[in-house]
Amino acid sequence: MPDNTRNAVTAILYFAVSVIITAWFIEQKFGYVATPDVILLSNIVAAIKWVIMVIAAMVLLKGNKWIFIRRIAFASLAGSCAMYSTYAFRFLPVSSWQQFTYAMALALLVMTIFFFKAVMNTKLSLKWFAVWMVCLIISVIVQVKVVFGLHPGLVKNEVSHFFDSPKKIEIS
Repeated sequence: MPDNTRNAVTAILYFAVSVIITAWFIEQKFGYVATPDVILLSNIVAAIKWVIMVIAAMVLLKGNKWIFIRRIAFASLAGSCAMYSTYAFRFLPVSSWQQFTYAMALALLVMTIFFFKAVMNTKLSLKWFAVWMVCLIISVIVQVKVVFGLHPGLVKNEVSHFFDSPKKIEIS
């Protein structure tokens, strides 16, 4: 199999698994997201930044576009996997809101590191990283607005307290 084909197939697999993992994470609810519409909206918003970068790579890059696309697909997958650190944060004496927030912050950090590494290893201009960061910031803002807009109780952590520390102790 030619390198471009292998990189393209690998990128598609990474992105597909990332979407599945992200949808599954959102569906787990963690006391917050409740409807299939929100799952779909959140995934679409999360995916748009990756779609923008893939289209840019397809249009603007020549020889190393599939290597770059494969590398950013891995960044997406790594970030999606990092969201599951929520399970580890449940063992800390912090609220469910903090567990979720810490997991999201870790996921964003992991994606950012791997995206930066993809840009550097592919020897692209730092403009690629800057554009992705702008897309990431916009994506986070839109996701927060969508989720908070559909579930205003999130702001005060009124949606679910099931995983808060005192409740965890009662359940154990």
